[in-house]
Amino acid sequence: MRSLGETQTLFRRAVAGGPANKVLDLLKAPADPAERLEIYRRHYRESFRRHLRGRYPTLEWLLGTDAMVELADALLREHPPRAPSLAEYGEELIGVVASRRDRHPPWLSDVARLDWHLGVLSVAIEGPPLSIAALAELPPDTLLDATLQLQPGLVRLQSGWPVDQLVHLRLGGGAPERLEFLPLAVCLELRGGRGRFALQRLTPPDYAFRRALREGRRLGVAAERALGADPIFDLSAALARLFAEGLVTAIPTIHEEPSNV
Repeated sequence: MRSLGETQTLFRRAVAGGPANKVLDLLKAPADPAERLEIYRRHYRESFRRHLRGRYPTLEWLLGTDAMVELADALLREHPPRAPSLAEYGEELIGVVASRRDRHPPWLSDVARLDWHLGVLSVAIEGPPLSIAALAELPPDTLLDATLQLQPGLVRLQSGWPVDQLVHLRLGGGAPERLEFLPLAVCLELRGGRGRFALQRLTPPDYAFRRALREGRRLGVAAERALGADPIFDLSAALARLFAEGLVTAIPTIHEEPSNV
């Protein structure tokens, strides 16, 4: 006799599209057991379709609902959910899109990645921003050894296409009759918190600088990386922008490890 756990596992697999023969005898009802199982399967598919369409609005806007549903069904077959929380499910759709380059334009997986991160960041919790005046509290000879703790709802992405333009077009409520979408390398910073998000382009040195800070690097190291991207990088101006945007939440001492993750 099967245990309760084994029965639940078999039923979950059958509902997700796996073999049904081992669970049909468990469905006791006046109706045909196979029809009963199909009801569960239909509700299961619809719930995941709605979830994924909500996580990838720009992708659906570009592809259309039918193609988006087809992608959602492919994801469900190839990567059934394993985490207990539905909110954690769906990131693998980026890989499914990337694997279909013969059917989709080369930039579509970057759009999917952008959509995913914007959805995740929109529920981030922002911390109180720190004033740039806090830098004055550091001894001048330790400034380059300091680290900056940044807001948790920050992600930086690079793309060979101006995919942020597509997000802005969708949010604007319409599309032009003709869009000339040409390759263009962009460095993007995504910020989210409390149900909203923002999206902006960064210059290559600012991108390198902020990425190094997010990795927990010292200010001196972050500045060196930015200078590698642009020899005329201005550290003072970059710091002023960082604090003006409310992105710094703490300045750990040089003996502490930053909590950027």
